[in-house]
Amino acid sequence: MTDAAVRITLMRHGETTGPLHVLRGKHDTPLATAGWQQMRQAAGTANTPPFSAIAASPLARCRAFAEKFAAEHQFPLTLHAGLEELDFGDWEELTPLEARTATPELFARFQIDPEGLAPPRGESFTAFRQRVRAAFHACLAQHPRGHVLIVTHAGVMRVMLSEILGLSWEAAQRIALPPAATCQLSFLQGHAPYLLNLNGGQACAT
Repeated sequence: MTDAAVRITLMRHGETTGPLHVLRGKHDTPLATAGWQQMRQAAGTANTPPFSAIAASPLARCRAFAEKFAAEHQFPLTLHAGLEELDFGDWEELTPLEARTATPELFARFQIDPEGLAPPRGESFTAFRQRVRAAFHACLAQHPRGHVLIVTHAGVMRVMLSEILGLSWEAAQRIALPPAATCQLSFLQGHAPYLLNLNGGQACAT
């Protein structure tokens, strides 16, 4: 990091109300009490150097915390629809097992190689990845310096990590992103981005 670089902290929303371990995309489920606590703790840990701005998905499980945190600390806040989770269509609120049972061949293909595929009546993975990229680059353009907190979803974080680290989607799905998980990235114009840490642990260069 240099003074001319921007640091991005991606933070997943905390625990939500509703059933656990389901495919929750556009379903606008609010945070549980524990989720608020998880996000406060994660944001406090990641706030070095201090945040200078916040961007967030407009879905309630991200937006509510971002609005409150931004107001408390007087940060500028931008809501980006491109940072929303994938629309799982007919798979919304189903467990992976339930989705696999309903559409076994499609779900198996989607898990391994989702390029161009979409859940039934949902969003194609290609469209999802394109809008995530566009939203992320909009954040970088708006905040070329400082430390920006982006409050978003696990799928969005995996898209960005797969892009930055050159991972397949199958490999990216093996990155653990529990509620309120964070990763920090450094971007300096003319240089490849760096992964600084994941889930609060320092990334070591060799």
